Amino acid sequence: MRWLAVSVVALTVFCDVLAEFPPSCDMPMDPGLGDDLNVLLHYNKTQDKCLPFHYRGKGGNENRFFTDRMCMQNCSSRAEELYPADEKKACHLTKEFGHCMGRYLLWYYDPFHGKCKTFRFSGCGGNGNRFLSEHHCNTTCAGIIDQGDMEEEVESDTPAGLIIGIVLGVLGAVIMIVTVVMVVKNKK
Repeated sequence: MRWLAVSVVALTVFCDVLAEFPPSCDMPMDPGLGDDLNVLLHYNKTQDKCLPFHYRGKGGNENRFFTDRMCMQNCSSRAEELYPADEKKACHLTKEFGHCMGRYLLWYYDPFHGKCKTFRFSGCGGNGNRFLSEHHCNTTCAGIIDQGDMEEEVESDTPAGLIIGIVLGVLGAVIMIVTVVMVVKNKK
């Protein structure tokens, strides 16, 4: 009986050691050396998320990844929740904008309305319900419907930034024309 108890404890410790994440996940962000400026991700254990940094091309450590999916799968216990191995499970996740400053137009699947829609992704974070194309979104998620009374979001086809830019551009042009006309009239 004592032998059995020792075996169970040893097996538990052995399985825990195998289940741990690689030591590279505990390493601090290291930009390395060189003149390159590649934006990669490093795992931040305190925040349990992957954050962007500028990798210089040489050296550094192994705590650097090309995608949030790769980073989280290697280092976080939340990987399966955010990026399920079965891609179809990701279709049920809510859209996530992420936590960076970028603005990339991507696709997500709305399971309450059964269709793919566009959204602006920040460039890092988020979850597996994010696709580069409408085609990939549709082939992955077609036919998946979640029950619920979610009101459909109405997204403008024209971003507010574009409208503001056009208005300010026209206003600037009008001011410039008025100024030129005033200068010409004063010279006469």
